[in-house]
Amino acid sequence: MTSLYRRLNRAGYVCSSAFASAVAATLATRPVAGAILEGPIGTGKSFLPQVLAGVLEAEFFFYQCFPGTREEDLILKMLPSEDTISGICIEEGVLVQAVTATGSADRQPVILVLDEWDKTRPSADAFLLDFLQNGRIALSGRSWQADLTRLVVFLTVNNERELSEPLLRRLPKIAFAHLPTAYAQRALEATHPDHPFLFSALVLYERCLMAGLAKPATIQELRQLLDAATTLGTAADWDALVFQFVTKSEEAHTRLQATEAEPASWQHRLRVRLDPGAYELSQRRPGPAEGEWEDLRMPRLCQARRFDDAIVAEAATFDAAAASGIVQLTDAAYDAAVRQVARPEPSAARIGDFAHVSGDGFLVIDRPLSLRDLPLLERFWGENGEVCFVEPRATWEDVKALQQWAPMAIVKFSRDEILARAAGIDLRWTPQRGAEIIVGLGARDVFNQCFGRAWGALGEGRWIGRKGLIYQHYAPQEEVHGPAAS
Repeated sequence: MTSLYRRLNRAGYVCSSAFASAVAATLATRPVAGAILEGPIGTGKSFLPQVLAGVLEAEFFFYQCFPGTREEDLILKMLPSEDTISGICIEEGVLVQAVTATGSADRQPVILVLDEWDKTRPSADAFLLDFLQNGRIALSGRSWQADLTRLVVFLTVNNERELSEPLLRRLPKIAFAHLPTAYAQRALEATHPDHPFLFSALVLYERCLMAGLAKPATIQELRQLLDAATTLGTAADWDALVFQFVTKSEEAHTRLQATEAEPASWQHRLRVRLDPGAYELSQRRPGPAEGEWEDLRMPRLCQARRFDDAIVAEAATFDAAAASGIVQLTDAAYDAAVRQVARPEPSAARIGDFAHVSGDGFLVIDRPLSLRDLPLLERFWGENGEVCFVEPRATWEDVKALQQWAPMAIVKFSRDEILARAAGIDLRWTPQRGAEIIVGLGARDVFNQCFGRAWGALGEGRWIGRKGLIYQHYAPQEEVHGPAAS
């Protein structure tokens, strides 16, 4: 699983470890490996099998279905020919080619993709059942037999029609969704790492999702937009480029424009998760009455005694502008927050003055944070969320120095406001508030590169600003010479 996650990402398919686990599970299914890939256009359904073919060193067969595709179109194809009396020759279709390849002597895996299967006639679902179960196909007295141990079959669908229930039962399903912005950033940085419009493209990507466009921006479209901006240089018109490469219609363009006045919001939600305990193996025996069964599974005492771990949220929504941090509510995140307080509150949703649980499914950090508080957040790293540090004593010289010794790019530089960014980090400096640093909890390594680590015991950490060759602590009597801590 871990190996597949790394191999997919190295091959250019940016995904999470959970997604890679889902893919790995489908490769181990029997009698035939594979899956139904379902999701919106532009989410990587067709690209996944192509990348997998390279990762697994598999032979790759691809067929683009069209409205009304018949079963015969998959087995045989008619082509014009000058060498036949009829002017037509008949060749093997993609299904026969893939089946034949599974019998080759090199024992190479075979990946077959039937793209946009939901455009086929409904009768094609029934035709595919025997092939997926037994590897058999037959037409006009001829038959072919696949070696299912070497075959992987992917069907991609865009919800053009409902698939038959028997077909849905033959293969597992992987649900695709648009990439979170952090993953989109990784994908764009792989091809356009230093592009001046990179962050603009990421904001565009997020706002397309917020606008609820029927076809939000894809990674390929954003790459095309960045390439066009490079080609045009100073003549590039952002509005024209977005219309040309992303929205492509007046309606979509207008909907996107409406999001420009809206603040960014958390759009990603986790689906309800199943309780593994509800699926524990149980033994059963006939009950005292005919047709009845008794469940012999041992009862869980915590359930019998009503140990309740439900937390009633404080409010339906949270105020993002007032929060110091927003973290997806998990057992680990809640535990990390509880470690920061000494005694419980009347409500489990309130964790002292440190945090509270919102009705949106988030743990909201209420306590103002400075970089001295960095040790308090040790257990939050790796969670899904962001925190905001405020350092009022930071100077504009400190921020400017980041260009020299940290992987941060300054994108706005004025007396009233300085903006700087790195992967997963946004920094804003003003004379009134000093530095405000928003960091994604998945960007720990980059954060350490930019700001060093906390020094000393709990609460004694200091942000070190660079003054020439001297790294000076905020406490004026303390100075350290040499490279920054990491």
